[in-house]
Amino acid sequence: MRLSHRRRLVSGKLASTLLMSLAPATPVQADAIYTKSGDILSGQLISFQDGLCLFKTRYGVPISVQANELAGLSTDARHRITFASGDIASGRLLHTSGGSTVLESDSFGRAEIASDSITAMTRLFDDKKRDGAENVKASEPRVGSDGGQQAPMDFLTGSTVLLAPGKLELEWALQYKQARISHSLMDVGYFQMSAQNSMQLELSTTMRVGLSQDTEAWLSLPLTHTGIEQVSSNEYVRSTSQWALGDISAGLQYQWLQESAQWPAVSLTMTFSAPTGKKRYYPPEETWRDPLSNGSGHWGLAPGIAFVRSSDPAMLFGGLSYRWSFERRIDAYRVQPGAGLTGYLGLGFALNDKLSVGTRVSFSHYRNLRVDGQTIAGSGKDPLDLSLSASYRAFEQWTISPQVSFGLNEEAGPAYVSLRMNRRFE
Repeated sequence: MRLSHRRRLVSGKLASTLLMSLAPATPVQADAIYTKSGDILSGQLISFQDGLCLFKTRYGVPISVQANELAGLSTDARHRITFASGDIASGRLLHTSGGSTVLESDSFGRAEIASDSITAMTRLFDDKKRDGAENVKASEPRVGSDGGQQAPMDFLTGSTVLLAPGKLELEWALQYKQARISHSLMDVGYFQMSAQNSMQLELSTTMRVGLSQDTEAWLSLPLTHTGIEQVSSNEYVRSTSQWALGDISAGLQYQWLQESAQWPAVSLTMTFSAPTGKKRYYPPEETWRDPLSNGSGHWGLAPGIAFVRSSDPAMLFGGLSYRWSFERRIDAYRVQPGAGLTGYLGLGFALNDKLSVGTRVSFSHYRNLRVDGQTIAGSGKDPLDLSLSASYRAFEQWTISPQVSFGLNEEAGPAYVSLRMNRRFE
């Protein structure tokens, strides 16, 4: 805690003591939150991280409340409390009959605080630890111990706002795809093969930033390496490869509704994409080069809506978006991709304070392509795939997330694996 804040706590001790004599705090046997709209909820504080309070009510329904919506807090246990100013203190929180929130510490006694200035709270399980101001970093929990950090929720990326205002997160992702088709050529030799093999390695960097309490923005830059080999027999083998920038994309996510006992958290999204990747329409004799097209070739706009619902111990999430691509001339053709409707449903579990797992089913419907004003029948697509992922907090600000995705129909393409590394900057 900074010295100035410590002095304010110490100098306010006598005043707060007098205040307590006039308006005594009433401790409760459970945690409780008091909202600015007048609601009072009793239950258990599950987590308080980056200005978002996750609270389990006595009815068993977890809800999330933004810190700026809180009018007061009371806790049955001691917590390590981080304020928006960067100050850190530990103790219990009490709510007075006068409507104020008081920090009760063995070192400072009682001091009134602003509950909406709290950005994070971590429960303290070691009662021998001295209450009061802390400037030193908390020791790392041992393996198997009950840690106070919130579990990584990377499976919720894109479904809700995860970053507090001013917070920054960088993500580095590595994705690998491979497709192979082969069959024997008995007429030219017993062991002769006809095959086509393609592989793609994608390296992408994504930056996410919290713009306000309810708004998050992101920007993604992919770089791909594609290699193709076509074999008609031992006498005829051709191959090619390329490094190329993919389509750059950016987006905004706005938290429209906060989760309540009746409704899930709902957010609105808007995604933009630029045709910075390569896109070609090859003649029939050169279609084996199709995997070199690593972009859509069109400017794209995709508004959407997403939801998250807590159902202890799981979290349900999903979303729906509509993608519109603008007409563009490519290889002398005037091409208008069909509009697409994309959705997903998922389920995630926080196993402990370091590990979480998630799964989602994604589905899309794309209408037929139009070329030079003519609709190309049969060019629409309906891909369906399943993804399994895990997120592990390797270090305090680093999260590693492996994922494997399976195409559930032919249009979804082959299975692929990916690995993401996230670094959050406070």
